[in-house]
Amino acid sequence: MPPVQKIPHTPMTAMDSQPTILQVEDTPENRQLVRRILESQNYRVVDAVTALEGIRKAAEINPDLILMDINLPDLDGFTAVTRIRSFPHLRHVPIIALTARSVSDDRERARAIGCDHYLNKPIDIDELLETVERFLATGHQEVEAATPRERYLQEQSLNLIQQLEQKITELEEAYRKLEQLEKLKTDFISIVSHELRTPLTLISSYSQMLNILPAVRDDNGAQEFLAGIRRGTDRLQEIINDMVTIIRLELDSADKKFGPVAMRTLIQTVKQEHDDLAQSRQITLSTQLPEELPVINGDPRQLRSALSRIVHNAIKYTPDGGKVTISASAVMDEHDQQWIEIVVADTGVGIDADKQNVIFDRFGTAEDVMLHSTSKTEFKGSGIGLGLAIAKGVIELHSGKIWVESPGYDPQSNPGSKFFIRLPV
Repeated sequence: MPPVQKIPHTPMTAMDSQPTILQVEDTPENRQLVRRILESQNYRVVDAVTALEGIRKAAEINPDLILMDINLPDLDGFTAVTRIRSFPHLRHVPIIALTARSVSDDRERARAIGCDHYLNKPIDIDELLETVERFLATGHQEVEAATPRERYLQEQSLNLIQQLEQKITELEEAYRKLEQLEKLKTDFISIVSHELRTPLTLISSYSQMLNILPAVRDDNGAQEFLAGIRRGTDRLQEIINDMVTIIRLELDSADKKFGPVAMRTLIQTVKQEHDDLAQSRQITLSTQLPEELPVINGDPRQLRSALSRIVHNAIKYTPDGGKVTISASAVMDEHDQQWIEIVVADTGVGIDADKQNVIFDRFGTAEDVMLHSTSKTEFKGSGIGLGLAIAKGVIELHSGKIWVESPGYDPQSNPGSKFFIRLPV
């Protein structure tokens, strides 16, 4: 394609009015190219990226000509043209369809819905400028429907387009509100975690100072009270740390230190860390590991934290006397990609199918939190619902996958659950 500055075309003089051309195009490179071509000839160009934006801008600015891409992300260009033609003040505005599609009947369809011309991509500069100049001079020549039936079909199509336009607008507004809500939640977590640190530090510091006083150090009752304060501050510190972690993962600003990770050793370490907790609940915690597992590239601290949260969750939702098993193996997928697959299986209460995705969301839980006990170790002890969300964030940070399988929730028969983790080798 020749450079724009060599366009063999006579620019409009300053005495001429400056026609406004609305360009509806979602590809930035195409949009910039056409803009440069047209502005070099003293045309005023207004851009729209989606069909709905093009419809709105056309109604607002009343352009002298419209360049309409056919392949758009929300509605197609044909639908947008039909809607634009429904505005009385736009019925005589020429519309030129532009597309890279090679569908045989597109040209006829474009003419039928009200386009004046049809240009193929990649754009030929001379053809584009000649077409724009010609239709700016002639305007749109409206063709009435040949029969009452065709007029009825046009009216019905327009009604459907207006309804679709309204629904898409409502969905866009709902999506914007969801985005705002997510930002508010993230901001709330950030502010709360920050504001809690200062009073928590004071409580911890003063409790340690109290413990130094002879009268307090020698008082068994006071020691018991201070031990309770320490347990409470430690738990609150864990909650704050979880809040900060989830924010960092969502912002992809986690402190990543990737290197070789021996997953067999890591799994055994996590198992040992939970032995005491499992024994306190008479739960059998075991591993089923091959003699060798491939080494992966990752952050051992983060991976250990993620697996630990899943194992802890399995113990928490397994009744006393149950079993939790951690197994691992090397597997190949259908694309010949090798993975390490870790499975944490329990004999717990299980998870209903409609909750198996929710539990990985922030503050997500499979049960009514009001029915839980407030404990990190007791059966079904409640938490703030960030553990599995953090685990999911860490696994995805390592380009891995995590999911759960369970027959359903039944605290009587305890069907159990299996948490699957896949990490690429």
